[in-house]
Amino acid sequence: MSPPTLEHCTPLNTPLRRRLQTVAVAWHCSSFVVFTLFNLMLWASPLGWLLAIPYLIYFFRDKSPANGAVVRRYSPWFRSWRIWTWYCHYFPISLHRSVPLEPTFTQDTNEPTGPRYIFGYHPHGIGALGAFGAIGTDGCGWSRLFPGVPVSLMTLVNQFHIPLYRDYLLALGITSVSRKNALRVLHYNQSICIVVGGARESLLTQPMDKAHRRIEIILHKRKGFIKLALETGNVALVPTFAFGETDTYSILRTEEGSWLHAVQMWLKTNIGFTIPVFYARGLFNYDFGLLPYRKPIAVVTGRPVHIPERVHAPPDDVVNHYHQRYIDELKRVYYDNRQNYGYGDVEIDIVG
Repeated sequence: MSPPTLEHCTPLNTPLRRRLQTVAVAWHCSSFVVFTLFNLMLWASPLGWLLAIPYLIYFFRDKSPANGAVVRRYSPWFRSWRIWTWYCHYFPISLHRSVPLEPTFTQDTNEPTGPRYIFGYHPHGIGALGAFGAIGTDGCGWSRLFPGVPVSLMTLVNQFHIPLYRDYLLALGITSVSRKNALRVLHYNQSICIVVGGARESLLTQPMDKAHRRIEIILHKRKGFIKLALETGNVALVPTFAFGETDTYSILRTEEGSWLHAVQMWLKTNIGFTIPVFYARGLFNYDFGLLPYRKPIAVVTGRPVHIPERVHAPPDDVVNHYHQRYIDELKRVYYDNRQNYGYGDVEIDIVG
């Protein structure tokens, strides 16, 4: 890689709105580290102990990330902060629906009258950046497109081990992706979004170019969210595809059998997540860094696959039936929309 030159640096006359968009994305990409460092600084100060000790008592006693209590912590006010609009405008991220969804809650009485929803998000990409902007915040107008459908984006439990950062995520409605927690959230009549492919799918991420004309997703063996819907009842599965999610970073793909791939698999097995080797741009330059590229992401929700009745211990044939219906609708969403977002000859390939 050639050394950076002036033409690779952000110009001084960059408009303020673009600066703010970059700051918003930089905050999202670094917030985990910022909160970690803040906690360390707090413990390094004797005065900080006065604040940290009472908070830690609360931190270890409170089980909100694991017991569905995110429903009480969900803050529409926080989700609608201007910073999330800046975040979405950076790429930009846009949110589209195939059909309107029946509200779970009526706006007049705030009583649950409609189904809950499980949104399955594909593909994972590097950090599910589109899922955070379109579903984890109101930056793309979620509450306007889906009124009466509050939703919690689900992520790895590891992220809730950092004090204060955990509360930041909960205020956005983001919670841990455990079966017990998902059941509780649905029981409290809040919808959920699961990035179905998970960490393994992130290793398949490849940006679209002339040599790479297919999207690989992992779905054939991912049936836990189908069972979750069947065991809950009055739930609709909504396949969701994000065009452009895989284009936000350049990827160094590792081959199976290589030492680097072995390290990635070890991380996934022992820590719970892994990431590809990736790069994009920096805060003040365009040629190298960890900020994503400004590539558009279009998040398109499909038609709901309704599961009206609760099925206790659902048999395999019932699970497989709804799983196939989900796959069929996901493919419809993809092929009906790919021409609109520059994926005209790109095929979708379910590889696992």
